[in-house]
Amino acid sequence: MFVVISWILIIIAIIIILSIVVKKFPALAILNVTSMSGEKEAKFKERIIQNRVERDLAVVSGFLGRIWLSIVRSFSAFLKERQTQLKKIRSNYTASLKIPWLEKQKKIRELSVAAEDALKMEDEKEAEEKLVEIISLDPKNLDAFFRLGNLYASEKKWPETRETYAYALKLSRQSGEGDEALGETTPQEIYFSISEMEKEAGDIDAALENIREALELEPNSPRYLDLILDLSIMRKDKELAESSLAKLAAVNPENQKLGEWAEKIENL
Repeated sequence: MFVVISWILIIIAIIIILSIVVKKFPALAILNVTSMSGEKEAKFKERIIQNRVERDLAVVSGFLGRIWLSIVRSFSAFLKERQTQLKKIRSNYTASLKIPWLEKQKKIRELSVAAEDALKMEDEKEAEEKLVEIISLDPKNLDAFFRLGNLYASEKKWPETRETYAYALKLSRQSGEGDEALGETTPQEIYFSISEMEKEAGDIDAALENIREALELEPNSPRYLDLILDLSIMRKDKELAESSLAKLAAVNPENQKLGEWAEKIENL
């Protein structure tokens, strides 16, 4: 990505330089050079072009230089932050290997409570640090990965959200679908969260794909049927909307939004 940005800036700079040079040629036509000899006239025009281009290039170079410096600083800060986080995870994981199991579980519970408290205080950075520390102590902690994915989703960090949810989904499958020990963090619940995230990110097709996966595992969930109804209406898929509404009406006939959905579907 960094290389691509560099080439884009170089191409933009070349285009700007060429446009400056081309624009300056017509200006020479109004110069009073009737009293000059051919050789002096050519040298005079050449000097004028050179001076103007050099002045304009200095302005453009300064502008592009500031942009480039800003990009380099941002990219360096991003890399530094990621390096620091990775070093911390590695260090914590190495240290965790020496901690007795009971002590480690106690530490994880304390960090989990601290992360929850940080979220209540709307301190996302602190919550992220606590969840990452839990993961460094227990790299297969499904709950920590899922909560971290939820945190990234709330901050609209879509690439980080997708990556974190994907790993949480992998862990949930390894634990076994339908395993009661998973608690609320079941594969279908992760699919549902991914679908909500993709809907918020604007990828309706991906959202539909994931909510279908959730419904495969839990066909009668009102929440999942609610979401697929919304998505099918957004996509203007009348057939899917009608079938989803019928299922929801059978599962949850007291739902107050049934009439509203029926009207929307009729207008598709």
